[in-house]
Amino acid sequence: MSRQIRVRVSPTGDVLIEAYGFKGSGCEAATKAIEEALGTKVSCRRKSDYWSQSVSQQNQQKVGDGGGES
Repeated sequence: MSRQIRVRVSPTGDVLIEAYGFKGSGCEAATKAIEEALGTKVSCRRKSDYWSQSVSQQNQQKVGDGGGES
C-alpha cells in the first residue's frame, strides 16, 4: 500500500487525520505539520501499523579463501 494522509472535516468543523501505509512512528512524523497547523489535538488513536516495526532484510555473504583443505 502506498503512503497516504487523509484529512476529513465534518460539517461541525471536527477534523480527522488518518495516515495509511506508515510503520511505527512514521505516521506521527508525517502528520505533525498538519496537526500543528490545525491547532489543538483532542485525541489520538494508533492503528495496528503503529505497533509494527519496519522490517529490513539484510543479506550476508561469507567470503572464504576459496580453497579446500589439502
